[in-house]
Amino acid sequence: MNAHWPFIPLWQRLTRYFSRGQNSLMLAAYAMISFALVEFILFHRHLPPERFYPVVLLLSMLLALNAAWEGLKRRWGEAAANRFYFAASSTLFLVVNYVGLDAGWTFLPFLLFVIASQAVVGLGVWRGLGMSLLLYLGWSGVLWLRGAALEHLLAQTSSILLGLIFTLVFSVVLARLADQMTRAERLAAELRAANAALAAAREREVALAAAEERVQLAREIHDGLGHHLTALNVQLQAAARLLDRDPERAAQALALCREEAQAALAEVRQSVALMRTNPLAGQPLPDVIAGMVRDFDRVSPLQACFTLEGNVGEVAPAVAMTLYRAAQEGLTNAQKHGQATQVTVRLIGAADSVRLEVINDGPPAPPVADTGFGLAGLQERAARLGGTLQAEPLPAGGFRLVMAVPRAGAVFKGGQNV
Repeated sequence: MNAHWPFIPLWQRLTRYFSRGQNSLMLAAYAMISFALVEFILFHRHLPPERFYPVVLLLSMLLALNAAWEGLKRRWGEAAANRFYFAASSTLFLVVNYVGLDAGWTFLPFLLFVIASQAVVGLGVWRGLGMSLLLYLGWSGVLWLRGAALEHLLAQTSSILLGLIFTLVFSVVLARLADQMTRAERLAAELRAANAALAAAREREVALAAAEERVQLAREIHDGLGHHLTALNVQLQAAARLLDRDPERAAQALALCREEAQAALAEVRQSVALMRTNPLAGQPLPDVIAGMVRDFDRVSPLQACFTLEGNVGEVAPAVAMTLYRAAQEGLTNAQKHGQATQVTVRLIGAADSVRLEVINDGPPAPPVADTGFGLAGLQERAARLGGTLQAEPLPAGGFRLVMAVPRAGAVFKGGQNV
């Protein structure tokens, strides 16, 4: 069994080679022209030299023309090479038959089948059939010019016509098969290209998902852990100032620092475990934000208050998380940058949207030139949900952060927290 394995690739190559119509016809043409040449040399030496040797030369030229056809296609292009080949081979065929025909039997007329088959496969069905008909009429004219008797002319043309019809039917089938093979190869190439593009798209999708997850984690660290670390830093500074003159208040500040550190640790653990925090945990959004403002007022030197206007009701989880992060970012910025003494958080429910405002009373500030990572992240969150974010200094002093988001998250995709 193993001894036959080396022949399997050869058999596959031969099968693939002969499945192409032009390759099969090319080998058939070599065989028939070679047979005609050998037959003429062996059985027609009685012809005068001025007829015998030109036919041998012309048949050799026809054989060489077949061998050079593929090279001409690569050099001149298929259309120009086909025009030259069929014009030259038809001329050689007619001249060979005019010079080489005699009273005895000869294989020369059967070369018509070779050229007709090549024309159908190489030029297309209808052009090939038209050329075959013209070539048949030209060959019939050669017989007439050679002075063939009417009975001989009718017998020859009838037998050649029947053979030509059979050959053309076979050639049409072969041409259709060649077209199907070409189409199948093209579709296979397109499928391979599509598979390669799909694999590349999957790789890009994986890379994009990883990058988005990194950005998401960075936002969560900034919004959640950054808030606690900012409060912790403020309390540590207060404890350092009060340590000598008011140890009791310094101890209170340190106790608050311990609470903030524990909250920050819990935030980190939850982020690592879930790759995102969920401080809402099914609670109503106004209650969660109110609790955050109370905790901020307790641990921060700023006075913070929360007001609720309208009916917030049920909102999409992504909307609730985004508004929560906006309130967190507004409080953190007021404590870090605003030099404020008071900060107000307002949550306003409307029919189709929810609006959050965080306003502090810091000194007048120039227009915001760089929103920073936190505000840029909030801008992206709002845009994902079809909402808007405004962050600007107030003319009379202080800073205002305003986010308005559709209640259901109009353009939110996937139903997950952003």
